[in-house]
Amino acid sequence: MDFSTDLKKEEKKERLFFAFWPDNHLQLLLSQLVDKLFPKIKARAIPQDFLHVTVLFLGWTRPSIIEEIKAELPFWLKPEGFPLSLEFNKAVLKKRGKEGIIWFEAPLVPSPIEELLQVLTHFLTQKNVSFQAYDQFIPHITIFRHVSYKSIPESLAKQKMDLPSPFELTVDTLYLVQSELRPEGSSYKKIWACKLSSNKS
Repeated sequence: MDFSTDLKKEEKKERLFFAFWPDNHLQLLLSQLVDKLFPKIKARAIPQDFLHVTVLFLGWTRPSIIEEIKAELPFWLKPEGFPLSLEFNKAVLKKRGKEGIIWFEAPLVPSPIEELLQVLTHFLTQKNVSFQAYDQFIPHITIFRHVSYKSIPESLAKQKMDLPSPFELTVDTLYLVQSELRPEGSSYKKIWACKLSSNKS
């Protein structure tokens, strides 16, 4: 279900999304796991520093609303249930025409995250900000785009495989991230952070 509108033609829009972001240590471990599981795959790898979980994609957003989001959204967010952990235990291939995407997936969504999504979508609707809503939110960390099907290992032949060692992502902060489209792939910059805990200011 897509609530986004085509805003690219309007002046000076910024491409934004909300995300959970692994710390540097986990990003390094994920990069090492990717190299171990998919040494021969032909695809565009997501740079280690950009590995993340997209929570809600806003698309092209007018800059004037960004400061309102930063100022007002913290008062909408509830700390109950955070911090929490997401357990990622599968690698998943998603087919997209002639090429595919591979991500690490956490199949279980804790209720505090479901409630967070409800708050975000309600807040953005009240603010008349476009966004893309999931039919079903599945936490995932994309590791490859533009995957050549011919290079996929047999372990992913059925489009899902169990990870040899599941890993956990601690969720305690919500980030607003700016995405810049480049020929070599998207570049991400965190422009705002809000602690999801009872200690947040």
